Amino acid sequence: MRALKERDVGPMPEALRRRLVRLAYRYLGSVTDAEDIVQEASIKLLASESVRDREAWLARVVTNAALDRLRQLKARRETYIGPWLPEPVIEAESPSDRELDISFAVMRTLETLSPLERAAFFLHDLFGMDFDTVGETLARSPTAVRKLASRARQAVKEGRPRFAARPADVERLLMAIGAAVQSDSVDALAATLAEDIELISDGGGKVIAALRVLHGPMEVANFLMHIARKQPDGGWRFGPTQVNGGAGMLISSEVGLDTVMAIDLDAEGRVAAVYLVRNPEKLAHVVGS
Repeated sequence: MRALKERDVGPMPEALRRRLVRLAYRYLGSVTDAEDIVQEASIKLLASESVRDREAWLARVVTNAALDRLRQLKARRETYIGPWLPEPVIEAESPSDRELDISFAVMRTLETLSPLERAAFFLHDLFGMDFDTVGETLARSPTAVRKLASRARQAVKEGRPRFAARPADVERLLMAIGAAVQSDSVDALAATLAEDIELISDGGGKVIAALRVLHGPMEVANFLMHIARKQPDGGWRFGPTQVNGGAGMLISSEVGLDTVMAIDLDAEGRVAAVYLVRNPEKLAHVVGS
């Protein structure tokens, strides 16, 4: 299974390449599209003769390419069936660049912002560009992009607080689900979940998934038990992994990868969010790596 890929084309240090791929991913929610955009930016860098600030120049190129790609994807996003989650990023270890947080919680907040709000926020707050430069990049006035960045910053600040899970937290949830199925009692499982828990399952209309976000311990616990009871004849196979910066699980059957699961915790250590990526198109890069 691959993480965000580091290709060897172009005079670009690995750390910078990774940072730019994560930037593109925060716009698009697609691992493959993010890699392609950064690859194209690397080629453009090779062809450019005078680049003073390479990181800033590349951030602008990646941003413009991501905005173009988002315009192409607009119709598909608007007709997407059920809740949307980004493609899972499978990594061997936690990323060091915490500024470019790609957790599912942050990605869902970013998805509520307009592309221009995201761009103004990323370029100013994360890459340190002044608003004159940001405005030039986005073809907007400095005053306009200042307002765009402010709205985005506030939305991220007001996002529901979440804490990354550890492998033991994921294992504990799976054990609680198994115990609930064995005892045919949902109460003990529900007691491990936060009162404001959400469950988001993304099937994209291609496989079975909840068509809305589920809320509350009982609704989420019942759904998890329902899924667990539907295990195939060969049973589920579980592979611990790192998903979007936190502990997660690859859930497979004898026919292949079925689900990538990740969870977030609240301040008390209870499960506050469950993310289930099931859309086969969003798992292809994991299966094929």
